[in-house]
Amino acid sequence: MGKYLYGASIQGIQGFIFETNKLQEIVGASEIIKDIEDSFKEEIEKYKTKFIMSAAGNMKAVFYNKDELQEFLLYFKKETLNRAYGLTFSEAIVEIEDNEPNSNERTILEERLKIQRNRPSIPLDLSLNITKLASSTAKGAVLVDEEILDMASYQKREAYKKFLNNNPRNKEFKNISDFSNSKNKVAVIHIDGNGLGSLIKNLKGSISEFSKNLDNATKEAFKLSCDDSMDIREVILGGDDVTVICNANNALEFTYKFLKNFELKTKDKLGSKLTACAGIAICNEKFPFHYAVDLAEELCKEAKKDAKKINPNLAPSCLMFHNIQSSNFENWDLYIENELTIRNDKEEIRLDFGPYYLDEKEKPKIRDFIYLCEIYRFDDSPITRLRNWLSELDKNSYLAKALLKRINEVSSHDVLNSATKVLQRFDNNLSSENLIIKKDNHYKTPIYDVLQIISNTQRGVK
Repeated sequence: MGKYLYGASIQGIQGFIFETNKLQEIVGASEIIKDIEDSFKEEIEKYKTKFIMSAAGNMKAVFYNKDELQEFLLYFKKETLNRAYGLTFSEAIVEIEDNEPNSNERTILEERLKIQRNRPSIPLDLSLNITKLASSTAKGAVLVDEEILDMASYQKREAYKKFLNNNPRNKEFKNISDFSNSKNKVAVIHIDGNGLGSLIKNLKGSISEFSKNLDNATKEAFKLSCDDSMDIREVILGGDDVTVICNANNALEFTYKFLKNFELKTKDKLGSKLTACAGIAICNEKFPFHYAVDLAEELCKEAKKDAKKINPNLAPSCLMFHNIQSSNFENWDLYIENELTIRNDKEEIRLDFGPYYLDEKEKPKIRDFIYLCEIYRFDDSPITRLRNWLSELDKNSYLAKALLKRINEVSSHDVLNSATKVLQRFDNNLSSENLIIKKDNHYKTPIYDVLQIISNTQRGVK
């Protein structure tokens, strides 16, 4: 009869979800992805199969009957694309020897899925030049309640209505502004597990059980990391992949808690601890969200890159963040070169002090950074003067040094001493008198990061 490993992958999930800045469409798109994953589980139960996984747009199962597999192939992709205009859906199959696929067979499946992803597909919402287009997406328009929308936006709004009807106690967020703080700032957070690919490749037990336990660990970590005071909404939550929108005030605290809980829950569910890295993009509530999502993903990758230098096999958990002030982001290295590097008459100072680690010796820690921000929030702190110091540093190193000395003479000694204690946890050479150190082969200062948080969030962030 044959045994077949089936795999499906939804491509461009981030683009599909964040295609517009309308929150009901973002939430609706997220619900559509969840519905597709749930329907996959329901459909394969009708056949002689073994479920493996259905999370973060990746679905896998083993079919033990060729005719049933062919029947499923004819139905599932068609129904998926019809309910989610704008998504790209790839499928691949590998014939396997035993009831459970081995690592080589899983690798072949991933290679075939990669090939399928690179093949162009014709979107269902393809329109002719004579067709009226929806203004927000430039796709073929349909008229819905006297409003012109494209089909994907209509489906997302319908999914949003269904979500609210099924979850009457859920806090309703109608607009992105519902997440923003008094400074009109929201945050997009992207979190991704470390070393999962190599772990699955060498997995000896059941991949089905592993995927289920990982998914549960991630969801439990998310629940433990939220509280009723947080304005937060998960957009992608499955496997080791997490993307959320939240009030900028909650971004650091939530991410810190999630990284901590993710390690605890994966150790509990999987028997061994997994780590994760995060990227936080803070932006104005009206900023184009796809730029923020791209930056959050890029920051997550940069955090991973730094963490792998410490331990390539199990990189420690850490995060990076940035407040977006312009939409000309191309890549992080170029952004550092053009936006986050001070060049004066004497030296070159980088303003990207992170990543900040969950618990790593001789590395700046997230909790210490949060404490430092709270110290500098005190009414008698020198933070405003330190902003002037950064501006002066961009012009003349000698005058900047003199200004810092003057700042320390006139500022509260209690605040300065408290700040020094925390700064020296980052590096023994840091203090209120010396805010620039050699780090990662560059001169760097943490003050710009502190200013980013204080300028864009409110007092009371724990």
